Formats: sequence, structure tokens, C-alpha cells
Amino acid sequence: MIWCCSRCRGGLQAGQDGLPSGREMLKCLGCGSTFEVVAGIPDLRLAGDSWIDFEEDLVIARELAALDCTLAELVRSVYARRPGWDVKRVEQRTREVLQASSKLERDVSGWLHTTVDHRSIVLDLGCGAGMLIAAAAAQGKDAIGIDVSMTWLVVAKRLITEAGGKPVLAAALGEALPLATNSVRSLVSLDVIEHVRDPDQFLREMNRVVQPGGRIALSTPNRFSLSAEPHVFVWGVGWLPKRWQRSFVRWRSGKSYDDTLLMSSFGLRSRIRRNTSFSIEILIPAIPPEQLAAFRPLKRTIGLTYNRLASNRLLRVFFLLIGPFFRVLGVQRKSEGEPCAR
Repeated sequence: MIWCCSRCRGGLQAGQDGLPSGREMLKCLGCGSTFEVVAGIPDLRLAGDSWIDFEEDLVIARELAALDCTLAELVRSVYARRPGWDVKRVEQRTREVLQASSKLERDVSGWLHTTVDHRSIVLDLGCGAGMLIAAAAAQGKDAIGIDVSMTWLVVAKRLITEAGGKPVLAAALGEALPLATNSVRSLVSLDVIEHVRDPDQFLREMNRVVQPGGRIALSTPNRFSLSAEPHVFVWGVGWLPKRWQRSFVRWRSGKSYDDTLLMSSFGLRSRIRRNTSFSIEILIPAIPPEQLAAFRPLKRTIGLTYNRLASNRLLRVFFLLIGPFFRVLGVQRKSEGEPCAR
């Protein structure tokens, strides 16, 4: 088994809970901790500060696992539970999930190709519905996934299977990974770090599990972007002091902003230097053609202008500051004997 205890990193042994339900369980051979298995997916999360309610999440995950329906109906069922979501919004997000894997195939063969290669299994940290894993499978590349939401992992198992991949998934916190030290050669985490409660510990765990010479790829929205905040579509959020951001978003949109903490490119670089041994490069990506095509004429013109200017080396620092998002590629420079966390 690739997974280990997220508390002590001891080995895990399969069994049952001894109750009439006969639920499948995993027991740590080191500390004795027990973990439930839902639909073949181990729940290795530790009690801690997270933006989701673990008990509620497990109830929904069990319900989804018992459904006899299509993949589209499964995804739709998740979004239909969101308070205040109308049918139009549910259908839009369902289509986005179902179409994401084919779009991500371009990333797998593009900016991610040095990280997602044929020589090693890739860890998708914060895999959500498994779209990147499915995209990798379509190109004959193996990936495993960890996410904090068991609900989305049930969806991921179905999506990856239908894409011809082999789902190897676990529910866990990014701040307490159920993986042995130096066990990962390649790690990808797309639009995740802005949602974790402790970004520093998240990075320290990445540093621990990625072996010397291993590679990472991250992406995240830019705090100081001149465009609207991509999660709540409110302008100017990141330019405010962090203690005001939640109140501002609630005032402007009525939405919660409890689970998001955007960073600037310079802020993330500082965190990576402080908590890891990765040597990194920060990239300024162009806005994808299909996204530009969906814009209204004025916004499309602005997007095209941005793409042209952002490719100019002289303007790099400027666009690192105000661009909509950025990407990070890194190589693990620690030696075999170097401490894994700082």
C-alpha cells in the first residue's frame, strides 16, 4: 500500500470495524489509529482546522457512492446540494468538470510535461474531481490523488475510471500527508495552496515527501491581480488588508470568503524559500485561447493585449505583480540526509 498513517507515518493494515455495518477500516500498525474506507478510498484525515465539516462530507460521500447514475448526474448531485445555487449555475459547473480533463491534457503535454512524465507516478495534491489524473491517464501517465473532500474523491474515482485510468485516491489534509518521507518523485498542486489553513505547513509537507531531484508544479491566483477575484468575482479584494477581505466580499457579493487566502508571487516565493529546499521558477501564463473566445469583445481585446505584453521580458516583474495568476515549477535540491522540514 502506498499510503501510510498521516499521524505517525506507520504502516496500515486492512480490517473491519466489528459493527453490524461491517465498514471497511484501516488500522495503523504504529500508533493504533483507525481510518474508515469509503468506496475503496481511505479517509486518512486528522481532526484539525479545515474549511469543510468532515462528518457531513462523509455522509454525502456515502450517499454518492450508493447512487446508480451517470457521471454527469453524479457531479450534478454534488453541486445541487450547494445552498443558493440555481439550475443554471449547477449545469454550468457540471459541464466545466466534465470538460476539464480534455482541456488539462494540453497542460500535461505543455507546461507540466517536465513534472508529469512517464518515469514516475505523479501525486496530484488537491485533486478534487480527478480531472488532472484523468488527463494524465489519457496520455498513458500514472497519477495518484489526495484531496480533503471525500465527496469529490468519490466523483474522482468514477471520472478516472471512465477515462481509462486506475484511481488510487486518499482523503487527507495537505498539512499532514499520508506518505512516507522522500516517497514522491513528481508532485502537482493546481489552485490549492490558497485554500489550505496553514500554507507554511502545506509547503513543509511537500518538501518532506518529494525526494531529492524530484519536481513540483503549482498554480494559484495572484492576490494583487487587476482582474476580479476568481472565486467570488469581486474586484479589489487582494489589495485590502487580509483582516478586511472577508467582510468586504460579504458586503459586495453576500458570499463567504472563509476558505481562501490569496498570495502574491513574491509572497509565495518567500514562503517556499522559508519552508522548503525547492529551487523554483515562477511563470506568467497566457490566457488560454478557449477562455479568450468566451470573453466579450472588450474583455477579449484586453486579454489579447495582456498576452502580448506578458511575454515581454522587460515587463516580467510588472506582470508578476498584477497578472491574474501564476505558475511555479520547482526542483527538490535537498540531499538524502538533509532534514525534511524546517
